[in-house]
Amino acid sequence: MGPSRCSRVASEIGFASADLHHVKLGKIAGIVRPRGWHAARAAKVKAACTEPNCNLVYNGGPVQHNPQVFLLFWGPNWNTDPNQLATSNYLAGLYEGLGVAPQDTWSAINSQYGDGSGFPQFTGTELQFPIIDDGSTPPTGVTQAQLAAEANAAASVWASSGFTINNNSQIVIATQSGTCPQGFACGGSGSYCAWHSYSNEPFTNMPYQLDAGGSCGENFVNPGTAGIHDGFSMVGGHEYAETITDPVPGEGWLDNADNVSGGEIGDKCAWGGVIWGSNDPFGNVTLSTGTFAMQSLWSNAANGCVMAATEDTVSVTTPGNRDTGTGGTVALQLAGSSSGSHPLQWTATGLPTGLSVSSSGLITGTATTAGTYTPVVYASDDTGATGSASLTWNVVADTVTVTNPGNQASFAQAAVKLQLSGSPAPGSPR
Repeated sequence: MGPSRCSRVASEIGFASADLHHVKLGKIAGIVRPRGWHAARAAKVKAACTEPNCNLVYNGGPVQHNPQVFLLFWGPNWNTDPNQLATSNYLAGLYEGLGVAPQDTWSAINSQYGDGSGFPQFTGTELQFPIIDDGSTPPTGVTQAQLAAEANAAASVWASSGFTINNNSQIVIATQSGTCPQGFACGGSGSYCAWHSYSNEPFTNMPYQLDAGGSCGENFVNPGTAGIHDGFSMVGGHEYAETITDPVPGEGWLDNADNVSGGEIGDKCAWGGVIWGSNDPFGNVTLSTGTFAMQSLWSNAANGCVMAATEDTVSVTTPGNRDTGTGGTVALQLAGSSSGSHPLQWTATGLPTGLSVSSSGLITGTATTAGTYTPVVYASDDTGATGSASLTWNVVADTVTVTNPGNQASFAQAAVKLQLSGSPAPGSPR
């Protein structure tokens, strides 16, 4: 990807102290510790696992259903330094390739972590229009508040250009070389390589990884010149996945009992787990835009760190066509299965008026409105796999048809025994 993919945006984005008064500071999460960091080991032990090798837990908040990456290069040197220009092309190529099927099976690991309204989906490139803020220079030791202010200002520029910035967005702020954000492992002496947070929108603090050398991943996978930018994709992929599964830190998918790694989807597998004595996979991932060094991600479905999504299928048993009379009560249990034996969550569209389906697949209620309905029932499992079935459901007015017994004759004082007959409407409860 050439430099023409990045638009020059000058001082209209640049950091201004007045912005600090309107900044919301969220929790810092997904902290990538430098290689060689001395982490606690086995700090928490559960019945079936030892941290950090325990599953993620849903904390009730949102996930990103349709992730979009807004890449912001902050500082004039991104335009003038050939080395930083090469880095910007590498980062843009990474995010342009993420989400593109069938090559990207790595991003699909995130698909198993849904919220109440759906699961992350990957149908094309995640990268939106990258921009360079060359009208201001990020302060040396830039703080979380200053990064949040830059993210908010950039979000306004993208919004004015017709882009939608919301909880499905993640702004990746790549600061130019020499910035050394507060606490960054600049020269190998700080406490982190990157992190993600939330202001008015999710954003990632992406320092210039080469300022930390090998501490933040240079040549972690590939030797020589081929591995110069390994740290950018290792760390960038880590934060990208964690922003998808926990965009408002602490509210999405997070193992709060994990005091070893940090507890998010990328934390548990960072640097192949060597910091806490694990042996987790890492290596090159081939995307539509090239090959990039990547770490593994934690998969609840696989109960471990994996480099590609676990393939799974969900089958739904067709419930058959139904007839119900108005006023009729319904209790219909749907059936289906996951090829990986994962639990199913159910939803439905187009059910007759008065009926609803529970997450366990039980359709209940009282049909109230006559008509012909064509509902579709859906089942999904915790890997993101889905299945569906459709049916025709006739709801008829609750009427009774009486058969005319015909004219009758009998003698006075004679006993009479005459059986009347009739029939309710199909599906009527009477």
